[in-house]
Amino acid sequence: MMQLAQMRSHLHLPMDDTSLLRKQLQREITCLEMQLDRLRRRDDFLDIITLQTYEEMIVSRRDILETL
Repeated sequence: MMQLAQMRSHLHLPMDDTSLLRKQLQREITCLEMQLDRLRRRDDFLDIITLQTYEEMIVSRRDILETL
């Protein structure tokens, strides 16, 4: 996983105000959770790797959110 300092340098946002970043992460988490839920409910969808990828994306964003 990319170090938080590296991620911040790529974002080009002032880090003294993290409200925009927090809101963006929260939106992404919500969107990913909804997509994951839809995938889990599909009868014809049994791709475990894709489900795990969504779960990892959610966890990584929550981790970043907790460090802000």
